[in-house]
Amino acid sequence: MSTLRPVGFIGLGIMGLPMARHLAKAGYPVTVFNRTKEKTKAARSFGAKIADTSQEAAEGKHFLITMLTNPEAIRSVMEGPRGFLAASAPGLTWIQMSTVDVDSTLEFAKAAKRRGWDFIDCPVTGSKKQVEAAQLILEAGSEPEVLKRARPLLTCMGKTLIHAGPVGAGTTLKLCMNLIVAQMTTALAESAALAKASGLDPARIFEVLRQSTALDCGYYRMKEGAILNRDFQPSFSLDNMLKDVRFILKEAAKRQQPLPVTERASQLFEKASREGLGNQDVSAVYLALARPKEILRN
Repeated sequence: MSTLRPVGFIGLGIMGLPMARHLAKAGYPVTVFNRTKEKTKAARSFGAKIADTSQEAAEGKHFLITMLTNPEAIRSVMEGPRGFLAASAPGLTWIQMSTVDVDSTLEFAKAAKRRGWDFIDCPVTGSKKQVEAAQLILEAGSEPEVLKRARPLLTCMGKTLIHAGPVGAGTTLKLCMNLIVAQMTTALAESAALAKASGLDPARIFEVLRQSTALDCGYYRMKEGAILNRDFQPSFSLDNMLKDVRFILKEAAKRQQPLPVTERASQLFEKASREGLGNQDVSAVYLALARPKEILRN
């Protein structure tokens, strides 16, 4: 019988399911809840208990992890008579790992405090490949002692845990990181679109990148096949990036910090989403740039 503290896990999407699997593999007793019941079936294969409500997922637990799409999704399982805030779980630590805005993070922290619970905001950097290999980078906002107690659990899901500062700092750091990812993605897409429009094979771009000690990086290698082969199976969806870019611009506006390049990238992601690319990989933003006759030629 496991001596590790029980964990509730809410949200079994591309990221959440393998994260819950890593916890179970490490010996944590895991109870999962997902709003779409079909997705809970896979969790049975690694011994997770299946909760009928989010309240049940949190009941009596020492840790509760939420990994959902957006603040509205979190509120939908947090509130109400069967929401997880109604659970009896003295001493619980709520670890909020979804990427949301800072205002929502602080709202959730206050809700946890009213219940007498500790709170950590701990979004992650990495996508499908990294989460499946437990190679995520975790960015935590928390009081040091609270994070110390949660560290063994968190490090089951990632290779590096960075303490960004107090509650809210983890979310701020994640948004800063996704600003970089957004611009890397649009830069790569624009470069490939210009090459194609000029009669140059975009594969030549990736050849140069691989040979450059300054520009070669894992992210560009990850997106090479997507752009060259038009294979936009989502590792991180375009609509999720658009959501995060909106949060980034919201934080910048609050602080009167100009982000002119991110604003233009946001417009491109908005265009791509309107064109029906939102559920595809973020690199599908390329299709919003490439001229239709060039797409059909491939």
